[in-house]
Amino acid sequence: MKICFVVDKFPSLSETFVLDQIAGCLERGMEVGVVCNETSFGKDRNIDDPRWQALPGKVVCWWGGLGRYRPLLRKWSGRFWDKLSTAIDIAHARKLQGADVIVAHFGNNGMRVARAIKRGRISAPLVTIFHGRDVGEPLHDNTLARYKIVFEKGVLQLPVNGFFRDALIEVGASPEQVVVHHMGVRPNEIDYQWRSWEQATLSFISVCRLTEKKGIEYALRALAGLPRRDWVYSVIGGGELLEELKAIATNLGIADRVSFLGSRPHSEVKQRLRDAHVFLLPSVGAHDGDLEGIPVSLMEAMAAGLTVVSTYHSGIPELIDDHKTGFLVPERDVAALTGKLAWIAENPKPCEEIALAARKKIEAEFNSDLLNQHFVEIAMQLGETRSLA
Repeated sequence: MKICFVVDKFPSLSETFVLDQIAGCLERGMEVGVVCNETSFGKDRNIDDPRWQALPGKVVCWWGGLGRYRPLLRKWSGRFWDKLSTAIDIAHARKLQGADVIVAHFGNNGMRVARAIKRGRISAPLVTIFHGRDVGEPLHDNTLARYKIVFEKGVLQLPVNGFFRDALIEVGASPEQVVVHHMGVRPNEIDYQWRSWEQATLSFISVCRLTEKKGIEYALRALAGLPRRDWVYSVIGGGELLEELKAIATNLGIADRVSFLGSRPHSEVKQRLRDAHVFLLPSVGAHDGDLEGIPVSLMEAMAAGLTVVSTYHSGIPELIDDHKTGFLVPERDVAALTGKLAWIAENPKPCEEIALAARKKIEAEFNSDLLNQHFVEIAMQLGETRSLA
C-alpha cells in the first residue's frame, strides 16, 4: 500500500515524531513517499539517515522548482498569499495522486490537501495530524474554524492530545472522525537508569528549542530561589531567546551554575540525560497562541529514568500525573515551581518510585512501536476501504 506524508520540511530534526512514524510504516512494509515544501538533506548530520533518501515512494517538493521561491512569494503576495499558494498547490497536486492514503502533518498541510481534493485533483483519503501551533494559534485568534474544509474533505483527524480533540469538535469536526493519537518514543532504545542525588550535586537539564512556550525563563527564576545551593543546570538547544535567557541567568546571579550548550549531537544529548537527575520543561502558552502538543522530550526523559517537572499545559497532564509519574505546576507560577524543586531536592527516594512509574507509563501508553502499529492498521483500513469503493 502506498502512503504519502505531506510535511513542511523533510527531514526535520525538530519533527523526529514524523520520522519515527515514517520508520514505523517502512518497518511494516508500506510504500512510503513524502511531499514537502523543502528538503534538508546534507544540512544536519543528526538526521542524515539513508532511509529518508531512499524512500520507496520518493521525496519530492510539492511546488517543484518553484519551491525555492516560496518564502519570497509569501512575502511579496501579502494578503493574496492564500489564493496564490492554493493555485500553485492545485497546479502541482498530481504529485499526490498515486497515494492510497495521504497523511498531512499539521493542520495547514491538511488544508492544502483538502482544497486539492475539493477541486477533484486528489481522491485518496486524507488523515490530518494536529500537533500544537496549528491548534493553539487559531484558538488564540478565534479562527480555528478555518479547518472546516479539512473536516469536510478529510476522513480522519488525529490530534495528539484530548485538549486538541475537544477544540476541533467544538468548531465543527465530527466526533466520530476525531481520534486522539499520541506521539511516542521507543523505550527499547532508551536505557532506564535511576541516579540518586542524595550524595551528589543535583543536576537539572532541559532539552528544547528556546522559544517562549518552553518556559525556560521560569525554570531559571525557580532555580534562583531554590534553598539548596549545590545544583547545576544544563540547557540544550538553540533559539531566538538564547541571549535573553543568558541575561536573565546573569541578572539572577546563577550564571555560574547554568550552561547554555546550544544544539548538540543526539549521542551527546543522550549521554547528558544519563548524567542528569531532573528534567525541567515548564511549558506555557505563548503570547501568539503557540502551544505544546505533548513534548516528546518529556517522554524520552521519563523513559530514561529522570524525574520530570512540567506544567498543567495543553496535553501534558495526559502524560504526567502529579506526584505519580512526575511533577506539575501551574503555568508561569515561579513560587510553585520552586516549591516542587525544593521538595524533589530533599526527597530522592520517593522520586525513584515516581521515575519507575513514569517508565512504565511510557512503555504502556507512549510506546511508539505500539502506536505505529495502530497507525498502520488505521491507514491499511482506509486504503482497503478506498480500493473497494
